[in-house]
This record gives sequence, structure tokens and C-alpha cells, in this order.
Amino acid sequence: MCAALLIVSQAGQWLPAADMLNHVLPQLLIFSAIFVATQLGLSIRHRASLLPPLAAACLVIAVAGRMVLPELAAERPSRPDAADKTYRFAVYNVKQRNVAPLEVADWLTHNAFDFAVLLEADADIVTAIALAYPHAVNCLGNRHRCSTVVLSARAPVESEGLAKGDPQNRKTLSAVKTSFCIDGQKLTIVGAHLSRPWPPSAQNRDLKDLARHLASIHDRNVIVAGDFNLTPWSFKFRAFDRKVDLMRITRGLFSWPADRATPPLLPLDHIFVSRSVRATAPETAPPNGSDHRPVVMSFSLMPGGSAPDSACAGSPR
Repeated sequence: MCAALLIVSQAGQWLPAADMLNHVLPQLLIFSAIFVATQLGLSIRHRASLLPPLAAACLVIAVAGRMVLPELAAERPSRPDAADKTYRFAVYNVKQRNVAPLEVADWLTHNAFDFAVLLEADADIVTAIALAYPHAVNCLGNRHRCSTVVLSARAPVESEGLAKGDPQNRKTLSAVKTSFCIDGQKLTIVGAHLSRPWPPSAQNRDLKDLARHLASIHDRNVIVAGDFNLTPWSFKFRAFDRKVDLMRITRGLFSWPADRATPPLLPLDHIFVSRSVRATAPETAPPNGSDHRPVVMSFSLMPGGSAPDSACAGSPR
């Protein structure tokens, strides 16, 4: 069964529907390894020939491992130096109709992140944390309701909602771009929430739109974070990963689902940074009633940057 699913999944290079099977490659890898160990034990005990099923299981392990294991050995960003001024960052899909909104508000307020990207954040949660995060920009530039929001205690120098249609009903990419001045440099943060894997056409549209927006950003310091609804071993996400001129620092960080008895099974929440951003390894935090775990990190900016439009010329270093 695993071998048949793997064969179909490889067609995901050309067929988006088949690519959905690649999201569960780690599970196929684990099941196949268990199968191999079990069958080897049975074959030794009963002196039976189990070459065909073992060969199929080993094929699954080889192919799935080739796609999954490099994720764990990928390049990591530079860590902040001990003397660097660091900032705390979080990306968090809080889930619509969260069952514990007060816990969400308390967690965000208590941690006092310098910057946060929230997905599926309703107006009540944004209002509840307004004292800690007085500056909130959503994916429609605050002109209309949108649950993709960038929060900060400091005012942005620029902000732009990137949604052009109805982001609440997945009719468009739900994304927002904001820029801040820190350490005399300009930092641009993009928060994004992509459509679910099915139907593939909506997610393909969102990836194309997001890549186009990112290509138009020429700032030195960039952080892109959000719920991509994609695992890093799918062909679709791997193509996006190669296309954008950023480093993804969330490697094998499983964040969904967080509201089940089992540990999270899929890494859907991702953070990308430009190479001038020094970042610690991201970690997950308690879900606080969401079906996603928040992803948090600390970062600093490498010295020597400047804002090309002089937006931060007078800001402190």
C-alpha cells in the first residue's frame, strides 16, 4: 500500500492533486520502517522468503527518505551574536472561533513579542491585546475585516494590505506587508495565510501571487511568515522554496494539528528570512486552544544596512 501511494505521489511533479500525498511522506517512512523490522523478524523466525514486500518497503524508505531527510540537514541561518540587540518574533494561526481566546490574549501579552504575525485572528482578539500591540495592520490595509494581521508595539513606517479580493473566503491571497525601523535599518515583515491544499488551483494562485509580491521587495532585511498549508517535502512547496530569494529557517518543525491527542503531524507554519537577518532556531509554543502551535524565534540584524529610501535615516541605532 505504501509503495502504491508513493508511486502516485511522485506524479505530484506534474499533477497538483497527486502532490497532496507527499504531505504524509514522514508517516509513510515510519510505517515502512516498522514494516521492514517486523517482516525481518518474521522471516528469521519462520525462515520464509519475504523478498518482494521487503523490496517494496525499502523502495518507499529510499524515495521518501530522499525527500524528507535533506530537510533536517539544510543550511541554517547565522545566529545572533552575543553583543547583538535581539528581537522576539512569533507567527501564530490562532484559529477562528478559538475555544480559549483569553488564553491567546494572555499568552501574546505576557510574551510581549516585538513583532507578531497572526492568522485567523478575529477582531476581539486584536482588541484584547491592543495595549500590548497598539499597531495592527491587516491584509486589506485595515479598510475592511481581514484575519491576517501583523502586530507590533512600534508604529510601522510603511504598510500595505496585499489582498485584492475576499481573503476571508479564500478568494484571494491573505497577506500583509509592513516595514519598521529598528537599529537604524528598515525591516520588512510579510505575513501570509495560503489556501488549503484542496482545491489545488486556489493554493497555486496564492503561491504565484505571494512569489510575485516577494520578488518586488528589494529591502535588505526581510522576514516572511505564515500558515502555508503546505509541507516542505511537497513538490509545490519545494518549487516555491527555490524560487524565493530567502532562507527558510523552519526545518522539520511540526505545528499541526495541535488539538489532538497525538503530537503535531505536519509542518505547515513557516518562516523565511533574508541573509542579513540572524535568527535563532524557531521553536513551537503551546497552542492555547488553537489547532496550530505558534512558532517563535529571536533575531537580530547584521550591521551595515541602510534604508534605500531613507525612511529610517533618523532612527536610532
